[in-house]
Amino acid sequence: MLLHLLREQGLEPGVIFFREPWQPAKYEFQDRVIREWNLMVYSWHPEKSAMQQEGSEFEVQNWYRFNMTTLTCPTGIVPPAEGLPWACGLDILRRPKQRGLVMQHIDALWVGHKGCDSDPILGGDAGTRVEARVLPQEASLLFPLRDWSHEDVWQYIEEFDVPYDEARYEKVNGQWREKVEKRINADYVHACTACLDRRPDAPRFVRCPKLGMTIENVADRVPWVEAEKLSYMKD
Repeated sequence: MLLHLLREQGLEPGVIFFREPWQPAKYEFQDRVIREWNLMVYSWHPEKSAMQQEGSEFEVQNWYRFNMTTLTCPTGIVPPAEGLPWACGLDILRRPKQRGLVMQHIDALWVGHKGCDSDPILGGDAGTRVEARVLPQEASLLFPLRDWSHEDVWQYIEEFDVPYDEARYEKVNGQWREKVEKRINADYVHACTACLDRRPDAPRFVRCPKLGMTIENVADRVPWVEAEKLSYMKD
């Protein structure tokens, strides 16, 4: 929606796209918009990754470096689903890494998060406590939607006929919502995390569907997000 707003004002910004390498079929909507709007899209690998867990909810938090600025974006994880490709949680954590993306002549980064957005594990306010975050010698971060509600966004989408991912969202009893089923939700990867469960009662030995054998729980041997929960959600 933010991209539509900017284009309506005559702006044609480049798009930073945190594309996951797994399950590319989940990006059919995004790829169609990229083609139809002829967008210039930039994507790259994270600088580092670490696990997050809250109860049975898992994420891999990824740190991306843009020039001298660090951004983070989580990989949401849901259990493997019958008939769908799935990934190994360790493979997601060990994805290729790179130092960052260097771009010249960038004045501002327009961020589409709203204050009412929150992460399933981190909670937070998506870092939208200010209208703009001025970064010395860097592109400033702008939060034009910080005061918008979810209802405001959907009202705009309906009023201006903005394309949306129909496989991900639905309107029920007059209210828009994200579908409970995550089969086509690009924010989540269907993945196995059996050997990464660090709850006290987690089994010490688990069956690995990738290797087809019993393996040890390795939760104590992988990096975890530190207690301060550094994230784009809380800054």
